[in-house]
Amino acid sequence: MRFSPSVSIAAAVLYSLMTAFLTQVHPLDGLFALFVLISAHGRWRVVFLRMLKLNIFIVFICLTVLLFHGDRGHALLIFFRANLITAVNVALFTGYTADEFYYGFHALRLPDRFTVTLFFMVKYTEILGKEYDRMKEALKVRNFMPKTNIFTYKTYAYLAGMLLVRSMDRAVRLSQAMRLRGFSGRLYPFNYISFGRSDIAVIGMLIIQSLFTFGGIV
Repeated sequence: MRFSPSVSIAAAVLYSLMTAFLTQVHPLDGLFALFVLISAHGRWRVVFLRMLKLNIFIVFICLTVLLFHGDRGHALLIFFRANLITAVNVALFTGYTADEFYYGFHALRLPDRFTVTLFFMVKYTEILGKEYDRMKEALKVRNFMPKTNIFTYKTYAYLAGMLLVRSMDRAVRLSQAMRLRGFSGRLYPFNYISFGRSDIAVIGMLIIQSLFTFGGIV
């Protein structure tokens, strides 16, 4: 089940704010997260791998709180809150392109300067990611095997330097291309993703979740 970008963005922000200020986590606080994860049934593998990577950082923070402050309850609270928030955000946004993010923010009537800046930031991150993958493939073709030696460190330093140089070159070319197309600080989307039944379902579940969280319905 896919939701429209505008509804996904609004739901992710509201649920994240709602969960971030919880002083204790009840099982029913994960109702919305469970619904969103079930809705992402076709993308479970990607969602699981991303959650696994993010949990490395979350567990590190929790261990820091536990070891330096000895506060087990606070560490568990951080762990559960962070996992609920990341689960919803990863499940909602996995598979979205930069264009779809822009359509979502544009549909929410946010300022053009903000939406355009965010669009180029996401788009440029994708471009740099592809450039980095190409450079890694070039190293593999040359039979590069990373080791703990000076040669490996120098290779990665050259890789970072080349990525910086190429990113600056791409930025100049992108700027020139946008000027030639008459860019004046605003983009005009053509392919809006319409509001559907799935969006009604996610809004309904968010309302139910807010009733459980703030309405004292337990």
